[in-house]
Amino acid sequence: MSVTDQFANPLDSLQTFADQAIVKHNIPAISVAIWKDGVLTKAAAGCLNLNTDVEATADSIFHIGSITKVMTTCLVMQLVDEGKVNLDKPVVHYLRDFMIADKEATQAITVRQLLNHTNGMAGDFFPNDEGHQGNLIARYVDRCSFLPLMHPVGEMYSYSNAAFSVAGRLVEVVRGISWFQAMKEYIYQPLGMAHSIADPRDMIRYRTAMGHVYDGENTDRWVLPKQAHLSMGLAPVGTTPAMTAEDLLRFAGAHLGGGVNLQGQSWLSPELVKQMQISQMELPKLSQLFSRHIGLGWSLGHYHTGNIKTVGHGGGARGFLSMLQMIPEQNTAFAILTNGVRPSAILGLTGDLLSAVTGLDLQEPEPATSVPFSELEKITGAYDCMDTLIKVTSNGDKLMANIFYKQNPLPPLDVELRHVQALDHDEGLSFAAYNSSGQRCLEMAFLKPDKSGIPQYVFNGGRLNSRMS
Repeated sequence: MSVTDQFANPLDSLQTFADQAIVKHNIPAISVAIWKDGVLTKAAAGCLNLNTDVEATADSIFHIGSITKVMTTCLVMQLVDEGKVNLDKPVVHYLRDFMIADKEATQAITVRQLLNHTNGMAGDFFPNDEGHQGNLIARYVDRCSFLPLMHPVGEMYSYSNAAFSVAGRLVEVVRGISWFQAMKEYIYQPLGMAHSIADPRDMIRYRTAMGHVYDGENTDRWVLPKQAHLSMGLAPVGTTPAMTAEDLLRFAGAHLGGGVNLQGQSWLSPELVKQMQISQMELPKLSQLFSRHIGLGWSLGHYHTGNIKTVGHGGGARGFLSMLQMIPEQNTAFAILTNGVRPSAILGLTGDLLSAVTGLDLQEPEPATSVPFSELEKITGAYDCMDTLIKVTSNGDKLMANIFYKQNPLPPLDVELRHVQALDHDEGLSFAAYNSSGQRCLEMAFLKPDKSGIPQYVFNGGRLNSRMS
């Protein structure tokens, strides 16, 4: 029995679905909206701030996190539309002082590779000592000079936050205004997003949600984080923008409509809207139901059953998780905003809504294959990146992993890895990860085996962790 059988069908009563969601997932609040068949439906439930007991409403604004990356991509694509930026020119052509630790990579990374996460630069640099004066985006880009290269430029995909601060700075230099002003003038205003902010100083103007994190390792108790938002130097990445679920769908609507706003005015050329939704690279295979690709800014999904394609992006900010999904062939989109960092909640809610609007059964089949012990032994070891440290060990015929989160306010996670499918020999092996409660919580692929068959990377759904020597 699916979740949508047990709980309210969001297409029948979105408000009932929202009311049930905060109880089922134990999250402080949710704001959700659906655009389907030309009709907008929206709902909200829960508490915006557990310290003040302010009720969530559909006009409350929530941080959207990394969905912002698609908006930063649009700011760059508008410059492409105007002939001011070429996606395939090196970043240094526009930002003369752009630099990472690898000199050759610095000269090679193109604007396109910033936007499709194939640039190779370590992407999870989150400074917290920058102060509040001056151009903090420019300061952040200056400090990227120490970032190492994770993989050869253009050869692999690894989610890169840092790349989008660089893209935001490029917008500032070429456009001649701040990224914050560009968001207002080129995204919010032309698309009629009247309940959206980029600068956190504007939050006082609106009914605003506060983020919530776990109280240490107690995942049943929520507390407010010490800081309301992460570095403003990473604003183009998603640390500061906030808006309503309805405004997110106004943004989605411009993409579903081929770059035209609600007034019928051209906002971005149809050709570039289409380019953003074309696969730049296929991601490692982690699911038996669908394949994942990266576009320009957008994450692309292709569900084999039903041949349905999705275009979307998720987001995480200081105490928030969010999701925006479009099904272009059905002219449908939905947005989910939550103010509690519970990954299982946003995954479950996304699955519920996607199942409801498409009619797909999104239940992953249970792993039914095994890997010889000799192969498991080759996978064991430690894999590191700036975001996580993953230690893989074998326990008899089982493969175990400990995930230590360096950036997210999540407790360490111990999981059992169960073999999903064999990939091409050059790619590696794919596993589903199950927590101590027996719930499937993420997937991993071990990639680029050396001559001895020892993988040099693990792909944890978004980022590459490289094997430690």
